Amino acid sequence: MTREGPIRPDMIVGEVLKDYPGLRGKIREFFGSECLQCRSNKSETITYTSWHRGLDPQQVCRELNSILGEK
Repeated sequence: MTREGPIRPDMIVGEVLKDYPGLRGKIREFFGSECLQCRSNKSETITYTSWHRGLDPQQVCRELNSILGEK
């Protein structure tokens, strides 16, 4: 767990979806709805997927952790 929260850039997207199902909507917003169904989400990190979409992985993690902090 980092100072900001439990989600880190080196985490696998599929694990985040499994462990934090409340983040599905935000992950869909960041990475597209196809990411939720794609088998690659079991092997791709937040960093890889963020870069593939032109996003900053640190910012993605900050926003995901912020949602967790609100609950």
